[in-house]
Amino acid sequence: MNKQLGFYSSIIAGGCTILFLIGLVTFNGGLSYFVCLLLGWAYVLLACAFAQEAEEDKKGVALGGVAIAVIYSVFTNFVYYSQLTTVAHQSASPAVIEAITFTPGSWVFGFDIMGYGLMALSTFLIGLTIRAQTGKERVMKYMFLIHGAFFPVCVLLPMFNVFKQGGESDMSGVIALIFWCIYFAPVMALSTLYFRSRKRESNPLASAKA
Repeated sequence: MNKQLGFYSSIIAGGCTILFLIGLVTFNGGLSYFVCLLLGWAYVLLACAFAQEAEEDKKGVALGGVAIAVIYSVFTNFVYYSQLTTVAHQSASPAVIEAITFTPGSWVFGFDIMGYGLMALSTFLIGLTIRAQTGKERVMKYMFLIHGAFFPVCVLLPMFNVFKQGGESDMSGVIALIFWCIYFAPVMALSTLYFRSRKRESNPLASAKA
């Protein structure tokens, strides 16, 4: 069951990343917000699957990655669900709508950036616990670890007011997110292969048929 959880959650997370990329290049905010809701849920499940695979003396680190993944999902879900409901339907006072509308440098923008920083920290912790047995799995492990570099960047940039509200940082932000999608989608593809391999190891009959 754990292998299936990892296999399908990585497929969903990878698919959401690709759809998010499409939303970015087509400037379809509704699509981007919706698929990122699903991405958050799928990544939490994937982190749980990796934590279950971790060796006993590394489970504490892996569970730390899971806990931080949950915080990431809560932060980003708060932002995206607000855009798809309250902001989309203008179901609050103008002052509230203005405060929670997703724009560069805004309050919710900071929550979103912080959320993805926490996701990066989660991938770093998970990467420390991955047992890589093949070349592809080693590449995946290092990509998980390198992805952790986004953590300090995401935390510090809003503190230095790099994304000024109402500024001209829209396209720079979009370009950065496109780069992130191009990096993260292969990580999820490699995760899918990782759990497919583990499924075959745990089911010798299926492996023999393959």
